[in-house]
Amino acid sequence: MGEHPLESPRQWFERLQARLETERARLRLWQALEADYGQKYAEGLSPLEQKLHELRMKLVLCFDHAHKNMGLSKSEREFVSELVVEFSEELLQLAAKGQLPAGCDAGRLKTLYKKHGGSDYDADVAAETEDAKVELADALGLDLDADPAALSPAQLLARIQDQYEDDEAEELLALARLATRTSTPNAVAWQALQDAERARVAQAAQNPDLQAVVDTAGDIADERLPQVNAVLQAQLDEALQQGAYAEEGFKLRYDLDPFASFDPETVMEDLDADIVDIQEYIRELEHEVMQFSDQGLLKSWIKAMKREVEAIERREGQGRGG
Repeated sequence: MGEHPLESPRQWFERLQARLETERARLRLWQALEADYGQKYAEGLSPLEQKLHELRMKLVLCFDHAHKNMGLSKSEREFVSELVVEFSEELLQLAAKGQLPAGCDAGRLKTLYKKHGGSDYDADVAAETEDAKVELADALGLDLDADPAALSPAQLLARIQDQYEDDEAEELLALARLATRTSTPNAVAWQALQDAERARVAQAAQNPDLQAVVDTAGDIADERLPQVNAVLQAQLDEALQQGAYAEEGFKLRYDLDPFASFDPETVMEDLDADIVDIQEYIRELEHEVMQFSDQGLLKSWIKAMKREVEAIERREGQGRGG
């Protein structure tokens, strides 16, 4: 935030003062919600996520069994293989960050991925990530040797939004998620972030402007405004940095999209909604897993689901053609 050339020092002072109050209030909200959010996540959402992943593992095994032992047509067997690959990939993405439940076997998932997909999971991930980096760097006009993953999600997001709009921006964000994905466990990344922030805060503590107290309620002479504004700007920059650290840490601790923006005023409501959604999804999967113990029902489900997917693809194809 900088002074506009048409602004007077007094106007800039008023804008800085208002923005600083806003950012400090936002930071206090992040700090205040941590205990409540952490408890509800640990007691409410996290156990549900574990249960959901275990159900997905059961479905992978159900589909693999169906592929081997049921009288399916060639196209139906291919569809079952696609389901195995898709579910396995979702679970293996968790395994890369050390978040796969104990009841899920990453080695077995990789074996099933290769059996049904015909390729090695680790090699596919490496190739896909590298291709995304090249394509993203080209789209953003980065140097040939530049690695988009060296930029923070906030930096990449800003570049994408500056250069692209709407659907194109969404496509590049999908590439950015692939290009920057990492196998570093979130706990390790969170520790590194804390260490970096501690070092930054120690350095910032040497800045006298951050220790200064500005009586913004009192009358400030015009000749003092440039000095006061410099102090307020430094304090605003510090509040913005602390707010960015709070949000980035929040996303790391709870494995949230690093390219999404979160509002501390609404994250508790979002968490409640996530719990309701995952409970409903679990009920659906539990019903399906129970049905799939009957091979006849499983076969009927596969046939119906394949027809539904084909119908969706036809409609999308017609839409693109129009």
